[in-house]
Amino acid sequence: MPNYTLLRRYDKLPAVGVLQKLLNRGGARLTPDGDFGSNTQTAVTNFQRQRHLGQDGAVGQETWPRVSASANLPIMDCIDIFDPSLMNLEMRDIQNAGGNPLVIGGASNGVEQAVQMILSASPGNVFLLRFHGHGAPGVAGFSFGQGGAGFGQRADVDPQNLNIMLPILGRLRRIFGPYGCVQFMHCSTGSGANGRSVLTSIANSMGVPVSAGIVTQFGGGPSTFRFEGSTFTAVPGGGTIAAWSASRPDFASMTVP
Repeated sequence: MPNYTLLRRYDKLPAVGVLQKLLNRGGARLTPDGDFGSNTQTAVTNFQRQRHLGQDGAVGQETWPRVSASANLPIMDCIDIFDPSLMNLEMRDIQNAGGNPLVIGGASNGVEQAVQMILSASPGNVFLLRFHGHGAPGVAGFSFGQGGAGFGQRADVDPQNLNIMLPILGRLRRIFGPYGCVQFMHCSTGSGANGRSVLTSIANSMGVPVSAGIVTQFGGGPSTFRFEGSTFTAVPGGGTIAAWSASRPDFASMTVP
């Protein structure tokens, strides 16, 4: 059972744009814009009905492997287990789904450690890289548990250390394929001016769209694989999700029944 992403109505994410491209190879006629609206929901339901899947109009553990079959879209997860709740909830969820999350303990140089682990484990052509940890507006913890901005040494990304962290994160640029995107599954990381500024800088450094939640993310269960509430996405060069989605290459026609 492979790892998956959970997408449903009202999501506005780069991953939705990739989903729309995948649905089009099966006969849908969607305009890839990253917005999971009624047309996308109908296309998902049609896809599920034709393949005798549960017709909930959402793409998750059952539907994602079928809609992405043969497309080579690896998903990677990186978890800060300095907080035991993340290990007990999100690490378990991902393992149960067939994923093999990279775990970062309480390290004072956790961002560097995480990047090294990702580079070593990457299969290449990565579609989705998710970071799981604690956060705040413009802050994403990699190995600091429930600390705040500046906690430890280089254990998080925040406005105070961004100039140091960007070259480190930029080394991940080479792991991504043409559909690559990043999600920070932290609380409030995408909120406010700090959130927008930090995510924009990271997107430009990594060369892929970067998304984060605006509100608290409780995690566990389905929320391990999706955002709770509104999100902010930064696209490299100041582009839009819609333009990025439309510019992705089309997939070959789907032959899987």
